[in-house]
Amino acid sequence: MNGFQTNRWKVKIILLIALVTLAGCGGSSSTEVPKSETPAPIDTSPETFSFERKTEQALTTLITSNSVNITGINSSSPISVSGGEYSIDGGAFSDATSTVNNQQSVTVRLLSSASYSTSSDVMLTIGDVSETFSVTTHSNLTKFAHELSTDLDARYSVVKQPTKGRVIVSSDLKKLTYQAMNAFDYLQEGETTQETIQVTLLGEKENTTYDLSFTISGRSNSSVCDDRTVINLLSNEVGQPLPHIAEGNCVRVDASNLSGGNSWSIWTGESGGARPMMLSVLGVDETDTILTFLPPVEGQYNLSWCPTSGECIAGFHFYSDMPETKKELDVSLNVHSFHPEDEIYLSVTEDNHADTAGYTYHWIIHNWTGEYNKFVDILTTENKLKLPVSSANNNYNIKVVVDDNIVQLEGGFSSVSSGLYGKIKLNVNTIGNYKTLSDFVAIRDLNSNQKAPSLVVMIDGDATLYQDNKDIPIVINIMEDSQLTFDLSETSDENGDALRYYINGALYENSSSRITFSVTSSTYYTICASDGFPWTSEENPCLLFDVIAQ
Repeated sequence: MNGFQTNRWKVKIILLIALVTLAGCGGSSSTEVPKSETPAPIDTSPETFSFERKTEQALTTLITSNSVNITGINSSSPISVSGGEYSIDGGAFSDATSTVNNQQSVTVRLLSSASYSTSSDVMLTIGDVSETFSVTTHSNLTKFAHELSTDLDARYSVVKQPTKGRVIVSSDLKKLTYQAMNAFDYLQEGETTQETIQVTLLGEKENTTYDLSFTISGRSNSSVCDDRTVINLLSNEVGQPLPHIAEGNCVRVDASNLSGGNSWSIWTGESGGARPMMLSVLGVDETDTILTFLPPVEGQYNLSWCPTSGECIAGFHFYSDMPETKKELDVSLNVHSFHPEDEIYLSVTEDNHADTAGYTYHWIIHNWTGEYNKFVDILTTENKLKLPVSSANNNYNIKVVVDDNIVQLEGGFSSVSSGLYGKIKLNVNTIGNYKTLSDFVAIRDLNSNQKAPSLVVMIDGDATLYQDNKDIPIVINIMEDSQLTFDLSETSDENGDALRYYINGALYENSSSRITFSVTSSTYYTICASDGFPWTSEENPCLLFDVIAQ
């Protein structure tokens, strides 16, 4: 190889090395083609979702489901509904076909049936996934207040308890349910009967009442006395030695051979007071000539077979040796929030940690409408109640009768309490051990200019102006058989309201502001001024005079 050829090969080798080097350094003469990604397939089929079934719902009412979150789709998915409507993200309800996106929320609603215990369904379809929302209406033993009214927020005010069984109202006053308890245990399977009660609604005109009827059906029940010793009682007279019925034994009274009677009457306890509800507790029909039952509690029972009017024909008297179950209830009433702009809740607490599962609470609330008016009268199994405040300025007299429903032979009471602003009447039936709790709530508008009267009393012969003594008696010494004159002319009312005066709780029917009494003995006089509004004693104190005759 000559020198020229050697140099030529050197040049080729150098050029080859240079090209390799440039290629390794990514020279500008080289271009890179980017890789392309395959797009994900469109997925409009969501993850499965579900609606919670709702039962015991109101009749002919729009019922809305729980909200479901739509996941698992990467594109708008078609949405449609059958039997109702749907809403996306809280928007307007619609039954038109549309689309929904990932992570949006959906609810559905339907109109419940107009019939008792009837199911209705709405089906929602998103993509190729469908789910049903089911609603079942309540039985004929339940009634929502708004089913009696056009107001969806309607609430019960007064619910009269039936002769047999009981009616329980929800703590928001919107729903009631009739509970037969064991009052109709005597009904055979296939037999039915009805109980009718009267109710009123809050805010409706006075004397507007509704009759509610409930159908009770007999069941196939075994008698509690089937496996017990049954003692057949003979009629006996009051005052004769009482047969004792051992614990656990049943008794049978038979009037089938007696003519003239048509029903049983019952008196119980040491006082022998009438206790008609005991027949309901026993689960017997008072018109059956033969009754067989287990005495529920210790004590004396007096059953008589009686005509509609006149004297009873025969009596059956005995003493049950069941264990005594009397006890004191350790409960207290609490009022939460007195501020007029806040909701006011009432609650009962058991202060000794006893089991309250069987307790009932009979709430009786009077408000002021020119006189005290029964505003709420209901029975609940919940220990709380939201006070339905009717106006900014009002008084609420609250009573709640707490009953543990452990059967007692004696119970229930009637009472009348009279005050400056009228009477409050109570008529309460109880089953078990009970306790009556009371409280008073005065609602006042903080921006109101209404003021209580300013009571000022003078006494003839005494220049003292008596006012605001805060329940401390004012002692007046006076000669017996003399005249005592109270002068109320300095009493005033900032709002210019007409005033009336009460002496010892009775209205003083005289236009004069001077009131004269003859003093024949020592006595007390309570003098109050009223402008017609039920001020509390703290807001509008009366004056108490201790008159000592000398």
